[in-house]
Order: sequence, then structure tokens, then C-alpha cells
Amino acid sequence: MLNPFSLFDLPVQFSLDSSLLSERYLALQKSLHPDNFVTHSVQEQRLAMQKSAEINDALQVLKDPILRAEAIIQYHTNKEQDIEKKSTNDVAFLMQQMEWRERLEEIELTKDENELSIFSSEIENIQHSTLMQLENELNAQQWSQALSTTDRLRFIKKLLQEIEQVEEKLFDY
Repeated sequence: MLNPFSLFDLPVQFSLDSSLLSERYLALQKSLHPDNFVTHSVQEQRLAMQKSAEINDALQVLKDPILRAEAIIQYHTNKEQDIEKKSTNDVAFLMQQMEWRERLEEIELTKDENELSIFSSEIENIQHSTLMQLENELNAQQWSQALSTTDRLRFIKKLLQEIEQVEEKLFDY
């Protein structure tokens, strides 16, 4: 994929101006709208559709802090990450993951809505502080630490989705 930052003419940095991103996205999509290519050749129409798909993909990367961070790291290191082959060497975080999963299972078993709310808030706070840590690591060009932090954020994001699923089950009763 092309550099999503250059596609939107944005600086390669973690913090983004979301309104500027939206503005540039709309302008790019408007310029590639199929109505603009009605009189063009089939190949030009196909190229416009491909470019539109690239813009949509780039937007998804820029809107997701984990994908955005990985794009920044790839931009600076020229190394593409294979998420499937990653394994964490952070034993302390692996233990933390197990504790969180056990806690969520216990909450689900006991159907304790109050405890679920507390747990969800704790994980959201951890996510927020981890995002701040990631931004600091990226600004300091600490690429390997930032990659490790993106791994933690990926787990936290998944855990928050699982918390939401438990929440839905509890409130369906």
C-alpha cells in the first residue's frame, strides 16, 4: 500500500487532525466519483475505482491508532510487520493478559454488572495511557518499543471487545 500519510498530504506523525483528515478524504473521493468518469475510457474508470479503494484503505489505517502507528514504523524502518508471526517476549504482559481474562471470566460467571463496569473503566484507562506511551515512543523514534506497545494495544482492543460482548450478554437477561 502507498504511504497513507502522503496520500492525504499529512505529516507522518501519530497525532492527526481528524477534521483535516475528513476534509481531505471527502475531496479525494469527490474527485474520483464515478460521475466524473462517465465519458472516460473503461481503463480510466477502473483506475479511478482502484484509487478510491486505496483511499478508503488508507483512511482506515489513519483512523486506527494501532494501524497508524505501524504505518509510521514501517515508513521509518522500511520493515513490514507480519502480525501472524509475532509472538511477544513480554512475560509480564502475558501474565497480565491471563489475569485480565480470568477476571473477565469470573465477572461473566457471577453476572456482576458493577464489577464489569469497573473492569471496563480500568481497561479503558490502561488503553488511554498506553496510547500516550505509544505516541511518546514514536516521537522519540523508539521503533522496537513502539512495535511492542502496538502489540499490547492490539490485545487491549480485543479485550475491550470481549468486555462489550459480556456486557451485551448480561443486559440481555
